[in-house]
Amino acid sequence: MPPHATADNNAQDLLGDSLALARTQLASQIADENSLDGRTMGTLGFSGALLAADLVARGLLGPYWWTPLIAIAVATLCCLRPALAIGSNFARPTDIGPPADEFYSTFADGPPTVGREQMLDSVSKAVANNGRRFTAKRRALQAALVILAFGLPAAALLIVLA
Repeated sequence: MPPHATADNNAQDLLGDSLALARTQLASQIADENSLDGRTMGTLGFSGALLAADLVARGLLGPYWWTPLIAIAVATLCCLRPALAIGSNFARPTDIGPPADEFYSTFADGPPTVGREQMLDSVSKAVANNGRRFTAKRRALQAALVILAFGLPAAALLIVLA
């Protein structure tokens, strides 16, 4: 085999491997985002249960029965932004790359390498676009959990010491 043929085969192999990696990264990112959405909804449900418990037990908790509501309300607001798609990081949908039919019609008649390189570029951009969104969702959930983890014990301490 001529040396340029081996180099072309190596480049094609690398392109194929890079494209497979980019697709795996995008699929993994979407699965992680779905998991994060589920945990955010679970935290909202937990906050709702805490709200109900606080309201039911307010007679037992004394004059500071309302203090847990502060932590619950702030944590709920942190979770509602991504859940309701409020804000620039949450309003746009998940980027899954170009529509397959349009991509095919655009690159079907050209050299396969050009189409594969463009697909790699498109999927890599989708991963980068989703990264900002995923980070914002993760931070919102982390903030809600930290608020609950510190706010509820502080409220409990205030209730006990009153």
